[in-house]
Amino acid sequence: MRKWLRHATPDWVEYPEFFITICCRPQGFNQLCLPKTGPRLLESFATYHKENRWFCSLVVLMPDHLHALIQIPERLKFSNVIRSWKSFSTKTMGIRWHHGFFDHRIRRSESLTEKWAYMEMNPVRAGLIQNPADWPYRWEPQKLNLGTDERPRSS
Repeated sequence: MRKWLRHATPDWVEYPEFFITICCRPQGFNQLCLPKTGPRLLESFATYHKENRWFCSLVVLMPDHLHALIQIPERLKFSNVIRSWKSFSTKTMGIRWHHGFFDHRIRRSESLTEKWAYMEMNPVRAGLIQNPADWPYRWEPQKLNLGTDERPRSS
């Protein structure tokens, strides 16, 4: 039986960014990279971003899992936000998710750069495309020249 480790982000870490992986069941079955499902999933990530439920800097869908770089506002509980999103996508799109998710807190900029590159190259490594820029199942917020940080803040 898999043992789940419970760990909290230290109080002194403000707005931690996480690399998350959420897997579908059964493994190896394409549920996410379909013409009707993929764009809707990406739109749901954008909606959660716009509603300040999370700040998502990148999400990449793969046929049976996804990777995302996200921050959750302090006022919200990390696992509740992910559970809510998974529940929504199950009810509206019929996606079958594995229980839970994998998360890794990004601790330094080098790690963020590595995770970003890993995510971008995932479809290439899987043999789905040759150029990461050609992958249609990814989303990142548009870069706006507002001079402000649009990441969520606690209220």
